[in-house]
Amino acid sequence: PRLISSAPDYLGDQYSSQCRYFCTGLQEFTPKPDYYDIIWIQWVIGYLTDDDLVDFLKRCAKGLRKGGVVVIKDNTCESEAFVVARDDGSATRSFPYILAIAELAGFRVVYQRFQEDFPDSIFPVPIIALAPKI
Repeated sequence: PRLISSAPDYLGDQYSSQCRYFCTGLQEFTPKPDYYDIIWIQWVIGYLTDDDLVDFLKRCAKGLRKGGVVVIKDNTCESEAFVVARDDGSATRSFPYILAIAELAGFRVVYQRFQEDFPDSIFPVPIIALAPKI
C-alpha cells in the first residue's frame, strides 16, 4: 500500500489523474477485457512462478484492445536460464527464457531493446513489447 499510495505524487497531477492503480497480487489480477492499449509490467515478473506468469500474460492479452501491447521491462541473467535470489525468493530469468514464456502465453515480440544507460555491473534490462498472436 505504501508504494501505490505514493504513485500519484511521483507521477504528478498531469499524469496521475490519467492512471488507474491496483493493489493486488498479479496472480489474481485480471484486466478489464478489451480495455487497454498498453499494459506495462516492470520489475515484478520475478515474483511470479512460470505458471503464474503465463496465466497472467494470457489474462493481459484479453485486456488489450486491438493493436494493444504488453511491455515487459525486467532484469535478465546471461549465463543461466534463471537465478533465484535467496533474500526475497525472486527469480531473474534469462532473455530467451522470458521470450519462451511469452510464446507459451500466446504472444509475439513486436519490439525489443535493452536499456542502455545502466551500469555494466547490474543485470541487463530488456524492454520487450509483445502483441497477442492472431
